[in-house]
Amino acid sequence: MLAGELEALISPLGLVWIFLLGVGIRDLLFKRAQGMAVLELGLAAILWAVGATPLSYWLLASLEQPYAMSTQSPPTADAVVMLGGTHDFTKRGLLRFNMGDGANRVLTAIELMRTGKAPALVLGGAFYRLDGVKRPDAELLEAWFRAWRLPTGRLHPLGMCADTRDEAKRTAALVMDRKWKRILVVSTASHLRRAEAVFRQVGLDVVPVGCNFVGMDGLEAGGQWHWVPQLRGFSNLQRWSHEEIGWWWYRLRGWI
Repeated sequence: MLAGELEALISPLGLVWIFLLGVGIRDLLFKRAQGMAVLELGLAAILWAVGATPLSYWLLASLEQPYAMSTQSPPTADAVVMLGGTHDFTKRGLLRFNMGDGANRVLTAIELMRTGKAPALVLGGAFYRLDGVKRPDAELLEAWFRAWRLPTGRLHPLGMCADTRDEAKRTAALVMDRKWKRILVVSTASHLRRAEAVFRQVGLDVVPVGCNFVGMDGLEAGGQWHWVPQLRGFSNLQRWSHEEIGWWWYRLRGWI
């Protein structure tokens, strides 16, 4: 644990925090510049609160908690819909893609297919560029599924989607065409509130299935108090703020 604190101390974030503390104390005690000292020490306190306390985990957990039981025996459905944001294209890797923070969406969707929860798998996603041409990034996963002979059932790629709303609209068209009744929607737990709302807004009967319970798992594991701010807290805060801003943006546009 001490080694981790020392490593954090010499990281860019740790150095900025130490600098703010140092100049803040100097301005308060020696230069009598109370206004600057309050600003500097206040910024240091914000960095510490975000990066050295469980605050960011609590915020994420507030989004995740409604879906904590979503992976326990989900019902059978007509299709599993996996939302995009799981990987990036690379010309250098053997598999032609790099998994990102949403990689557990892929594993969760495949597990649902393996256990017979649905006969069809719908793949969301955006696009990647190959030689200057846009291509749907779901095709990278399709090639991997075929090569590894993974249990995908009937595959239905949605093409190049702009956002979760676009994925919902394209799924709705597919549901109408195939006369499906119920779908399982797989996404990161903190994203499911917005995803579920937008899918229901376009008239779909959805059962949300979450993964990546970063906030709840982190709180359960403990050890989220630190002497020095850690970058993970800021990553968590960015994820939470992205969802909160996205939620209100979707509401303003009448999408949820």
